[in-house]
Amino acid sequence: MSVYKREGTYYIELRWHGYPRIRVSAHTALKGTAQSMEAVLKLLKEEGRRDLLGLLANRRLDVGALVAAYKKNPDELKQVQIKAESPLIGGLLDEWYGWLDSPLGLSRRRSRYAPNTIHRYKMSWQKLLAGLAKGRETALNGITDGLVADYKVTRTTGGAEPATVNRDLCAIQAFLTWCTKQKHLEVQRPEFVREREPSGRERWLSPGELRRLHSACPPEWWPLFATLVYTGLRIGEAQGLRGEDLRFGNRVIVVRKTDERTLKTAASDRDVPMPKELATVLAAHCEEGMVGPADPVFAPPFSHYQTAYRRFKRTCEDAGIHDASPHVMRHTFGVHAAISGVPVPRIQKLLGHATPYMALKYARHAPEPFFAADAARVAKSLNKRGTEEADERAKLAEAARKAG
Repeated sequence: MSVYKREGTYYIELRWHGYPRIRVSAHTALKGTAQSMEAVLKLLKEEGRRDLLGLLANRRLDVGALVAAYKKNPDELKQVQIKAESPLIGGLLDEWYGWLDSPLGLSRRRSRYAPNTIHRYKMSWQKLLAGLAKGRETALNGITDGLVADYKVTRTTGGAEPATVNRDLCAIQAFLTWCTKQKHLEVQRPEFVREREPSGRERWLSPGELRRLHSACPPEWWPLFATLVYTGLRIGEAQGLRGEDLRFGNRVIVVRKTDERTLKTAASDRDVPMPKELATVLAAHCEEGMVGPADPVFAPPFSHYQTAYRRFKRTCEDAGIHDASPHVMRHTFGVHAAISGVPVPRIQKLLGHATPYMALKYARHAPEPFFAADAARVAKSLNKRGTEEADERAKLAEAARKAG
């Protein structure tokens, strides 16, 4: 039989030699509508569209959507086919994760992804999959504008901060870019409208908070945290240091890009002074751990971002310090540099910022006593030419007097 009725709904059943058996619901109680659908399927068979009929037989395609697209235009039919043939994201995600962890996983800057970036991508996708009806069985082209919009609403109403939602959107975009460039898949990219992030306050630690942090910190973790606060290094830069990067002779830490280590920007390649207090801590740490030139200064577990993050947060809780993360140590260095009167261009160099603009946020912490001295130097420069001209006139007058 081709069209039959069961419990008030018509079904279509077709068998052709060389084609898979088709048995689908027409989702209608009208026999004429079901027969019209059947006629379209027979036309597709006559046209040799084994691909579309195979998708229908495997329940990858809805008969109503197929018939409507066929009647509309060839372009619409092609879009329906692309969506039906779209692979499931579960297997693609597994491949993507493996690619990110491999030497082939390079960002747009042609550098390896930082471990914490990879971890963040995976966490974001874990959240997204949990909210999808089909989870890992969702088709790639099921990531639509509506899905992204619904996800944003779910996350924001669930208490996620705008910055967190935006990082989740970055994870989706990165995955879709990989699907396009590495897997050469046809992807219908949804529109990504970022959430507006509040500027917020810049968190940094006072000398008193730093003393409490040191007192509460387990001794084995202090070398890493001390490196962050005394140098302003990003935590990834500190965790990637090798023994040869510590130049105790001239008290300098060398931050360089290598095959195993990536840097955020070209300006991140720099030499950072190693204060005496830090040199003492790191020398003892390297001696105790027998760190050789090629050995990591901070071996596991100190080199694991998430482990270090959790340890830092627990240490802050024990010290009674709130709203702090490892990155706050970098802000702390920048603010105290400004308080000490270090000029913005030098703060930029120390922190490895790509532009002075990034370092300008610390300038507002410069103490007012420096402003008077700066103003005096400007005034001296402004008056310098007038003074020189007056001296020149006096010399000419003296010469004229003597000549007369």
